[in-house]
Amino acid sequence: MKTTKNIFRFSAILFIAVLSLSSCDDFLEEKPPTTGALLLPDEAVETAEDLQEVLNSAYDVLANTYDGNLQNLFNLLTDNLDRPIQQDNYTSVWLRNTSIFNGNVGDRFLNLYIAILRSNTVLEELDNVSGLDAADRTRIEGEAHFIRALCHLDAVRGWAHPYDWTPNNSHPGVAIRTSSEIVNAERATVDQVYTRILSDIAIAKTNLPDVNGVYANRWSALALEAEVRFQMHEYDMAYDLANQVITQSPYMFDDMWNRYQWPQASSEAIFYIFSVVREDGNVDGRSGAFTGNYYSGPDQVTTCNFTEEFYTLSQSDFQGPRDTLFGFVEQEETVVYVTEMFAPTPDRNTNDYNIPLLTLTQMKLIRAESAAEIGQNRDQAIQDINDIRERAYGTVALDLIPSATFEEIIEAARLERRLEFPVSGQRLHDIKRIGSQGEDILVRGVPYDCPGMILQFPSTEGTDNFPLNQSGGC
Repeated sequence: MKTTKNIFRFSAILFIAVLSLSSCDDFLEEKPPTTGALLLPDEAVETAEDLQEVLNSAYDVLANTYDGNLQNLFNLLTDNLDRPIQQDNYTSVWLRNTSIFNGNVGDRFLNLYIAILRSNTVLEELDNVSGLDAADRTRIEGEAHFIRALCHLDAVRGWAHPYDWTPNNSHPGVAIRTSSEIVNAERATVDQVYTRILSDIAIAKTNLPDVNGVYANRWSALALEAEVRFQMHEYDMAYDLANQVITQSPYMFDDMWNRYQWPQASSEAIFYIFSVVREDGNVDGRSGAFTGNYYSGPDQVTTCNFTEEFYTLSQSDFQGPRDTLFGFVEQEETVVYVTEMFAPTPDRNTNDYNIPLLTLTQMKLIRAESAAEIGQNRDQAIQDINDIRERAYGTVALDLIPSATFEEIIEAARLERRLEFPVSGQRLHDIKRIGSQGEDILVRGVPYDCPGMILQFPSTEGTDNFPLNQSGGC
């Protein structure tokens, strides 16, 4: 996302806080004041411009987290990817045996909470700055709540068992942080975490404008709530929210299957991480963990490759746009299954992409599966599936027929979700949602809820009030 031009004063506020939480990749590049004196928030965040810079810095952390680094961790726990090549931290995730010493896992967890910390600082300083008009105050408050909801959601989805794993969701979740005060927080229940997420989204929906440049807007909040309700098995509400975004928002269903695009974002990207061209002409690229780990040319030995089973699923007799972006190559005398989603093309010689996090395709598949789960709106659900299949295959030959049952719609929606989001980590969230719904589901031969299917916290989190996850894999 956009890098702030002047964050030195804000760095002074959070220097000790970030040391307590560990580091964000870009944050520690900024040095504290040479005097060594810590500025209090009311001294460092004095104007509306200061406050906007703090908010921008929260987006900056999102960009260093959702650049593929976090999504890769989620994807490695699924049946989409084969064992990683030449990356020990990724291999331990794939083996479902992460520990407190896994830097990739620990850094991503801490980054989520650094973004939360900065959002909390924004919320605490709203009434303490000068020059902030009412409209900007409302917008900034909404954006901070959106960021806090998003980060808490992916923390609880990655580091805890899913919603409905226990009847009342009393199983351990993650810490809920709603203050910039650095204290040892207890591990809240999953029910408490989701309650906080929905509370933050409610404020975001009320406060965010419909149009907000490349930053979170009201449609982003509605789409995020649709994803949350879907995860919670509240399919009636998930349907209504997704339907509202699809039918009322200005976003357009993209006729291109690959929604990782540059320089413009996909027409259906409701909220995305953007790479920006700086004033000096260089690109502040925010897709490095995708382009650096997935196939981007014949000279690259890729870390993240697909399973043969996933590759087979991705292929059809029609060789449509989706089929052609998956293939196989020989690397170091081994056949590996790859995607060319991140490879430069003749008309775009770049490895920089915008990273969609919430899209219309996601909303269509939520609407379709939710409709089938509640036994309503069959025709609309079938049309949503067929829109996606016709784009993927370039033909109506694989469309669902008008008499398709609700069970067939659910099966089709789940297959399309797996194929449409092969690198986003969405597959992990679906596996856990389906399993916690009571369905028997195995992932590479082990139950969806075995201990290794949730990531381990960094050692800095462990206290008497914050027990770490069970270690030892599956």
